[in-house]
Amino acid sequence: MISVTRSQVFDENITNVNAMILKIMAFTAIVPLSFIILTVAGVWAVPHSYSAGILFYCVLSTSLLVLFNHLPSFEKITMYSSIFAAMIFVDLLGTKSVITVTIAYGLAPFLTCLYYNVKLTRISNLINFLSILIVHWVRAQTILDFFVWLDRPAQTSLHWFIENGLGIFIQSIFVYLITVSLAKRTKKTLNALVQSSEERNNAIEELKKRNLYIVKINSQIEGTNSSLKTTQYKIIQFVSEVLGSHDLFTGRHVMHTRKYVEIIAKELRDTGHYEKELTDENIELYSTAAFLHDIGKIHIPEGVLNKIGKFTPEEYQLMKIHPEEGKKLLEYLPQIEDGTFNEIAKQMAYCHHEKWDGSGYPNGLKGEEIPLCARIMAAADVLDALISQRLYKDPVPVDEAMIIFEKSKGLHFEPCIADAVINLKNLIKIIDEDFKTTEASTNAEELEWWMRYHSNAVKIELRTDFIGASTSPQSTVFSSVTKHS
Repeated sequence: MISVTRSQVFDENITNVNAMILKIMAFTAIVPLSFIILTVAGVWAVPHSYSAGILFYCVLSTSLLVLFNHLPSFEKITMYSSIFAAMIFVDLLGTKSVITVTIAYGLAPFLTCLYYNVKLTRISNLINFLSILIVHWVRAQTILDFFVWLDRPAQTSLHWFIENGLGIFIQSIFVYLITVSLAKRTKKTLNALVQSSEERNNAIEELKKRNLYIVKINSQIEGTNSSLKTTQYKIIQFVSEVLGSHDLFTGRHVMHTRKYVEIIAKELRDTGHYEKELTDENIELYSTAAFLHDIGKIHIPEGVLNKIGKFTPEEYQLMKIHPEEGKKLLEYLPQIEDGTFNEIAKQMAYCHHEKWDGSGYPNGLKGEEIPLCARIMAAADVLDALISQRLYKDPVPVDEAMIIFEKSKGLHFEPCIADAVINLKNLIKIIDEDFKTTEASTNAEELEWWMRYHSNAVKIELRTDFIGASTSPQSTVFSSVTKHS
């Protein structure tokens, strides 16, 4: 991934806006040409010398801007030249009494907003205001010849200038307030985006450094394939468990889903579904890749991950980026064997929130557009979210979870996968009870550690029914149960 600095972002923006204004100036030649054509047609009465003068200016300014745009060192000069070229063009139109120019006077100040440069916006507003006054003084010398004042005293050029100058002053204040506010806001927004990008790049660079260390280890033990495979899968398991230090339940969740992916895949094969795809080797890859399906949550703030209660719309949108973040992170996972595992891991991380009917995210895939491994992962993910303890809910009984899967058949889940989960009800009860029994002794200790370690970041209310809550039936709605899965 290429790291982009803050200055590079703003410099690139200047280059892009310069190119855009160049196109605008190139099209300004249409205006004087229109004057000539419409004058010849008898629609307007614009002197040809005036039209030719503006046409000459358009061609000259466009040519100079083309030259400046091809000189990278002239980037800032091109920025100022582009703004003032647009300003002068509007002023030239305004000097002729037969042409009315109103909203076009705001062209230059509004163009400066695109540069995210507050200082430039202020300067252009001031110069634009002064140039408009000069243009109106020139207009005042001839414009009264085009009006007949029937019901008011004779008006002098000075009266007309003062009268219109006051209106220009008021309009210029509004343009100033709007453009400066826009420039400030857009610059602030872009700064925030750049900062977020820099933080993400730093995190990815850190991950790349760790991956380089893993590659170094792998090169040292090359030739011992079985040992290498074991080592790699242990590292994957370790990464997923480390993620549990960011999200209280993710460490156990990935351990649970690994087992559920395995038994669901075997049940599908045993019932005659996807027999060619679900070989023993692929099922092992699926279950191991399940360790990494939620790795993208490492980029989600702890305060959101461990929130007790319903997400705000903004928090929900933030949570929804974790599949894409997971896929990006897994791009840097060193290739394991022939790379099949890497591809499966990325598909699971990226697509495990897609739904069979197309209502999922991030891409709204439906049916077999969703990779098989991700369709199985989605079922295992929801199953564990339903029947496991969370900060914001108690576990749903397995029988109740099966009812939810029956109702979600053909909607959230592929029918044969939902049937496989339902067929496994008794086995799931045994596995779930085993998980809860082996984890019960560490639940209170882990939660206490989490509260102490993260007391400055996340406030968690200790639930008195945390241990042994698996026996309490709940009526938690499906969408709420799975909000952290």
